[in-house]
Amino acid sequence: MQLAPVTAGVPVITVTGWSNSGKTTFFTKVVELLTAAGYNVGVIKHHGHKAETVDQKGKDSWKYAQAGANPVVLSSALQYAVFRSTPNGEVSRDELIARIGDEVDFVIVEGFRADAEGAVELSRTANGKGLKLASEERIALITDNPAFAEQVRAEGKPVFGLEDHLEVARYFCQLAGIEQPRL
Repeated sequence: MQLAPVTAGVPVITVTGWSNSGKTTFFTKVVELLTAAGYNVGVIKHHGHKAETVDQKGKDSWKYAQAGANPVVLSSALQYAVFRSTPNGEVSRDELIARIGDEVDFVIVEGFRADAEGAVELSRTANGKGLKLASEERIALITDNPAFAEQVRAEGKPVFGLEDHLEVARYFCQLAGIEQPRL
């Protein structure tokens, strides 16, 4: 089996699928299983929409950024966020991975597909769309569509169902080179 590519010293698993296909719902369950087993999982979610900011317009943190502060740190008792303006353009996937890589066992990236060396695709029949990736881009498929499952199995690639969260978590451990997953 092919291992996940390593960027900044950490295995990186890219996931993709059509908008509103249930990617985040599915993969948050996988992350819950992995973190419950003691793995430190980083997630990078690419915001592919053309947006002015990821901060909330009108909030105090946004107002500080509008005034020229860079970075702006928003902190509470349970978490913090660092907002950095990027006047020279979007920060690359690899740079984002490098910023969190020393804190995690592996990184799951949702999006940044063009920068990936293959991706796990999620496809839901109810979404009404075909497969998003070409065969050479896909390393595995998660689906409830028997025809898509058959097609991808014929390519010699793993196929999982939409309820196979534990099996996908184990697969992610294999991709990350973890030989004896704690799952």
